[in-house]
Amino acid sequence: MKSKFRGALIGGAVGDALGAPVEGCTWEEVRLFHGGTMRYTDDTEMMIGVAESLIDKKGFDGADMVRKFLRNYHAWRGYGPGTRAVLELLRAGVSYAEASKRIFDGAGSYGNGAAMRIAPLGLFYCDDIDTLWDMAYRASHITHSHVLGKEGAAIMACSVALALRGYREEMLNALLARTREEVYRDKLRKIEQLLDADRQTVIEELGNGEAAFESVITAIYAFIRFHNFKDSVIYAISLGGDTDTIGSMTGAISGAYYGEAAIPPEWVNALENGAKGRSYIIWLADELYRIRFP
Repeated sequence: MKSKFRGALIGGAVGDALGAPVEGCTWEEVRLFHGGTMRYTDDTEMMIGVAESLIDKKGFDGADMVRKFLRNYHAWRGYGPGTRAVLELLRAGVSYAEASKRIFDGAGSYGNGAAMRIAPLGLFYCDDIDTLWDMAYRASHITHSHVLGKEGAAIMACSVALALRGYREEMLNALLARTREEVYRDKLRKIEQLLDADRQTVIEELGNGEAAFESVITAIYAFIRFHNFKDSVIYAISLGGDTDTIGSMTGAISGAYYGEAAIPPEWVNALENGAKGRSYIIWLADELYRIRFP
């Protein structure tokens, strides 16, 4: 189980860093390259904040998670405009209950920025899906108040928890039993029908964009389609579009299922290792494990 905790966090960071250089490309243009140090993006930086807060507070604490996000924030990591706007409002003193409601003409964001960071929550509440679903909604609201943004994050968190517990094909029915929004239900139902589909069909049916409903189910699909960490993550990135986030989410789910040893060591070793690099991410995973399984 400890290896699976590590796999989820390091797997997410590796998928993020692998996808970052080709973000926004079409799938025809994607070419993976592994030379030099791989740097993670805002996906992993915010994931680190979620993990730090869960460890410090022994559970979800919205005000503390905000503090962690603001303390870690480096704009050059590639934050989207919606998240940047919310973080500026939070820095100015707007409450986290209100800040995310003020963007996109009051509708809030349905982007995948909440889903991309949510893996530590899936680990922390892995044995209580009811609580996990509620906490994922609450943690997402900090930056994403639109129900589709929150639902996507909750589905992602549950996918990590289910993968941790050994679910793979069975994951789909478990998620369908919980998912409420039809756009997600429709795409979850399509996964089994698309397991032999070509890339273009997968993109058209599931998506590869920045909206949560165009990327979360795609990451689950990439995990289920293949039977090892490497193939799932490479495939997810090969779809093009929002490659770092879809790669990160696929890596987190796959890492939770297969464990740390399944991640190619050359990828792990290439991941940046500064103050909050790979060694720190492994430490966060170990601390989450220690708290949950003392």
